[in-house]
Parts: sequence; C-alpha cells; structure tokens
Amino acid sequence: MPAHWTDAGPRPINPPESTGPELDGAPERLAELAERIKSDLFNLRHPETPWVVARPGPDARPMLDVLIAGAGQGGLAIAGLLKREQVSNILLVDKAPDGKEGAWNDFARTPLIRSPKHYPGPDMGIPSLTYETWHRTRFGDPSWDALVRVPIAHWVAYLAWVREVLELPVRNETALERIEPIEGGLALTLRSTSGDEETVFARRLVLATGHDGTGSWWMPQYITELAPHLRAQAADPIDFDALAGKRVAVLGVGASAADNALCALEAGAESVHMFCRRDTHRRQQIYRWCITAGFMRHFRDLDDAWRWRFMQYILNVRMGMPPETWQRLGAFSNFELHTNATWKDVSTRGDAVEIDLGDRAFATDFIIAATGHDQRLEARPELAPFAHLVARWADRYTPPPELTDERLSRYPYIGWNFELTEREPGAAPWLERIHDFTFGPTLSYGPSGCSISTLRLTAPMLVAGVTRGLFTEDVDRHWESMLAHPNMIP
Repeated sequence: MPAHWTDAGPRPINPPESTGPELDGAPERLAELAERIKSDLFNLRHPETPWVVARPGPDARPMLDVLIAGAGQGGLAIAGLLKREQVSNILLVDKAPDGKEGAWNDFARTPLIRSPKHYPGPDMGIPSLTYETWHRTRFGDPSWDALVRVPIAHWVAYLAWVREVLELPVRNETALERIEPIEGGLALTLRSTSGDEETVFARRLVLATGHDGTGSWWMPQYITELAPHLRAQAADPIDFDALAGKRVAVLGVGASAADNALCALEAGAESVHMFCRRDTHRRQQIYRWCITAGFMRHFRDLDDAWRWRFMQYILNVRMGMPPETWQRLGAFSNFELHTNATWKDVSTRGDAVEIDLGDRAFATDFIIAATGHDQRLEARPELAPFAHLVARWADRYTPPPELTDERLSRYPYIGWNFELTEREPGAAPWLERIHDFTFGPTLSYGPSGCSISTLRLTAPMLVAGVTRGLFTEDVDRHWESMLAHPNMIP
C-alpha cells in the first residue's frame, strides 16, 4: 500500500459498460453526424468573405498563409479555427505516421485521458463536433453516462475523425527541419521519413510540436551518464517487457511518473519504487484551478512580476497525479512510495545501480527519470540556428531573490500574438512570424499549448494573433480593396 493512502479503496476507473462495443449502424450514424457538422459550420459561416491577400514566394507561386508543425490535438484545433476564419491556404506537417500523431500515441502512457470527459477539445465550440457527441453517436447514451474517463484509443479515433470531417490538409511522416527568413515570409525546409527534402514558403508558422517543442526532455546529468540499458527518460521509448522481474526506481511523483510506474508493474517488474523529495506526493490538481476564462484569457494581461509569481508557484508545485492513477498504484503490493528521498547521485554496481540518498543507498536494476523537460531552444534542430536571437524571460525580467528560478528564466518570452520575440530589438524582426503553441508559452500565457483542458480558450487566442499579423501587414492592400468595392445602390 502506498504511503499516505487516504482513499476508501480502489474503484473501477470506467465501468465495463462504458467501453463496450460500438452501436449497430455506428458508421452510418457517424456519417450523418459529419453532415450535420458541415451544416453547422455553414450556418455559422459569417463572415464568409475571403480576405487574405495572396503573396507570391520566391518561386512565384502563392505562399502558404500558415504552416502548422504538428498535427496532434493542438495543431488540429488551430487548423480548424483558421479555416473557419477564412484562412484556408494552410498545411499541417507531422513526423508521425497517419493516426500516430501527438502525445497520446507517444509518451502519455495512460489508458485514459486525465481530463474530465466533458472538457472540450478541437471542437471550435460546436456541440456536434465535441467528443461527447462523437461518443454518444458511436457507443450510445448509456455508455457516455457510465464513462468516467475517456479511453486513449477512443480519443485518438476521435481526433482522426475530426481531421477527416474538417478536411484538414495534413502531410504525415514529414518533419520541419529548417526555418529561414525571406521577404514577407519564411522558407521552411521539410524532410520526409524517406529522406526527401522540400522547401515551402509560408507567411506564418505555428509550432504545435508538443511539450518539448522549444526544448528537450531532461534528466539529471548523473543519470544521463549511466549506460542506456540502465536508465530512461519517461518520454523515451521504453521496452517495459524487458523490465519483467527487475527492480525499477522512478524519480518523480507526477502523472507521468505514475504512468511509467504502472507500465512497469503491469509488465511484471519485481518491484517499483517511486521517489519523492517532499514529505508526501502532491495532491493539488493545480491546473484544474487555472482553467477559468479569467485566468486563461487574461493571464497575459498581467505584468511580468505577477506572471512570474503565479507560474513560479504552479510549475514548482506541478500537477499531482489523478486520484484514479493513485488507486491503480495502490492495487500493487510490490509498489512503494519513498518520501523525503532526495537523490544525490547514482553509481553502477555490476549490473545494478546504486542510488545515493544522502543518508542511505538504494539498489535498483533500472531507473526511469520522470523529470520533465528543459526549455532550451538550442536543443531543437529547427530552432538552434537562431536560438541566440530569441528573447528569454531572463532577458526581460529579474525576479526578487526569493523567487529566483534558473529553469524558468530559460522559457521564451512570448509576445502578444503567441509569437517569438527578439532578444535585441531590430536584430530579427521576422521572429514575429513564428507562433508558439508548445509548452514554451506557459510562463507568458499560463498553461496553453499542450493540454486538452485549455484548448477552448487558448487556441482562439493564438489564431487571433495569426490573423492579426496576416491582416495588418497588408493594410495598404485592404485599403485599396475597400476603395474598389463596388457600389451596391444604383
């Protein structure tokens, strides 16, 4: 039993009937729903007049209005909203194969979405496009009513369906390799998994590349120096079957740490030990507090001192693991939580690893470091060539001594339109064409680009920033268009 166990006992996370087979005729019902969504979009089409000015690129062809790097839930949400705003000359690229995009197909090792089932995703505020409507249509009302958390497999299927219904242009198995400025836009080098390269030209770029989109996954150097067969970062591909019969140590007590611990336990690990430097694991679901229209819409309106104070607390408290996850861990007698256990160093002892806890040593066979990510733009190949030109928070704000945090100081200082900003004014004005919807804007905007919980509020804010740029840089053309508008009264 884990330490500090206070729940009355485990309960089913999802009753069996909530994840049963789909209804007879579900494909036909979903096709009818797709037609209803198209009708809803048509009824909500105002203003429907195309307005974006086509700009030629160096190849004399019209540049893309927007390229979106990343076709997970954030990229899809942005693309759908752009199309609704009559910005239709767009392209999404994703390095993953079709249907494998996003965190839910990668490092999010949980069978269920952590957010409550009713939280909206990339639905643009259209009821017929929500996950709830999709689930009810496919599995029935009793299934929805019994559901507690959305199964990952269903969420992934829903995202694929949204992409299809909205007819979003996605090029899979394609990565953004290089970003270079050109007159009035960006030259973007794309590389396919087969190695083919292509340069496309776009007026705006949206980075929707996930938690590590402006940095890299991180673990302490003393763990990195271990042989790869002895350790992994929680976001790494991990062969959990190879951990059967082994002692596993997990550094960290957040949701990701718990998910990895469960994977090891379910794969047959001899034991799994989770280490927390505090006297208890965090129960505060701090991100749940953040998700209000006031905080998410207007956090960026606060001055730097208030934004730093809020996020220094939030990012150091971090999100506690969901109660259901804690219950699942408690079902394993070979799981143990170690509190007041700060790691000092590690060393190898034959085929094992010895963890130095200061007052004692602990032996294990494999370490999983659930230690998050570090905001270092130079760690991303597509950003590294100009990372030195981008402003960080350290360039804009000096916190009081008691709130000093070197890790937070490396976050990019994001502008009013979710754009990267210049470290030195005038050195790289083209950075304003790059809009960040990764974890990078967290210090500037609050939790924004990597969460289902915030998509409803933050995706429209970023899209407004993109359309603001597309409009204002062509103001002279719009003036001419207005003057040339035909008289309607004879």
